[in-house]
Parts: sequence; structure tokens; C-alpha cells
Amino acid sequence: MDFSWLPQPRFVPIPRAFHSLEKDGPFERCVQCDAELLTSGRPYLIERVFRGTEPIIEYALCESCVEKAQQELSQESKEAVAKYLAEHVDFAARLERLNEVAGVEDEDLDAESWFDHCAVSGQSAAHTRERQIAAWCQGSQMRIDHALPLMLAGPALEELQEVLSEKTRGWMNDFVSDNFGMPPEFCDQPDIRPILL
Repeated sequence: MDFSWLPQPRFVPIPRAFHSLEKDGPFERCVQCDAELLTSGRPYLIERVFRGTEPIIEYALCESCVEKAQQELSQESKEAVAKYLAEHVDFAARLERLNEVAGVEDEDLDAESWFDHCAVSGQSAAHTRERQIAAWCQGSQMRIDHALPLMLAGPALEELQEVLSEKTRGWMNDFVSDNFGMPPEFCDQPDIRPILL
């Protein structure tokens, strides 16, 4: 499939919203394989889950571990999540916005405006009880394209949880439990699953 018509992604310094609370700075290693991220040149995904203003889960996952994780998700879930996002996120508007900022200097680009409102409901991050943000990064730079960075807030997270298969929910609960030491009953809460894998 030819995607050459898509505008080129932008790269900007990773905003503080995507820094690790534990490290008090950028994520340095993959949570799964412990690969070094900042100087290796490998792309990686950052996801942070907030309750109020506090991050309750945060991690970086290198591209190869993201690919392995996606193989664990059921095909049914992957299709359902893709369908939900296609129906509820205005990717055409995001593409148009990316075209509009094509000539803007990186230092003048407001990177946080790409994830300060829920991509589904439009709800402001400041007015959400639960939210998740995700971004693709490389080295010390965050990629801005038509899909990410992205923020999803409470109701959208709950709706997305509803379309996941039991197999996928089980894998996500295991991921949270294995990597963050949370008990199963805590993992059953929809606002703490890493649904943006």
C-alpha cells in the first residue's frame, strides 16, 4: 500500500508529559527487554496512565517488544480497536492539522496540543479523572503524525475495554501485573490497562 501521500511526521523534543516520574526525566530502557532507548536509535512507544494528575502506570516499550506484544492480542481485539478508533477519532482532521504545521519551526510547534484533549470526546486533560497518553519516540525526540501522540479519557477507555476479547484482557492484565507488580483485582480496572498497544 502506498502511503507516500501522507505528510511527513514531525519530530520534536519529548515533552515532560512523556517523561518518567520514576526517572524524573526521559525513559531510558524498554520495560520488557531492558534495551537502551535514548542512544540506540530504535523507535519506542511511551504510554502513561493517569488517575487525576498522578501517573499510575508508565512505561516505554521498544518497537520489537511492541510487535511481540501485538502478536499476543487476539485478531478480534485488534480489528475491534481499529474499527472503534476509525469511527471515533477524526484522523482526517489530524492529517489536515499536520499539513498546516508543515512549515512551522520545531521550536514553535505546540506538541502538547496533540494530546491535551481526548481524541474521541474532545474532553480536556485538565477535566479528566482517568486518561492515557501514548506517543512514538526515537532517541530524545517524539514523533507527531496523524495517529500519535494521542490522549484518551475515561469514557473512551471504558468503551474500548468493552470491545476487547477475554484473551486480550487476560494478556493485558498479565502485562500490568508482571511489569508493575499490581494484584489482579487492581488490573481489572479498565483505566489501567495499556490499551494503546
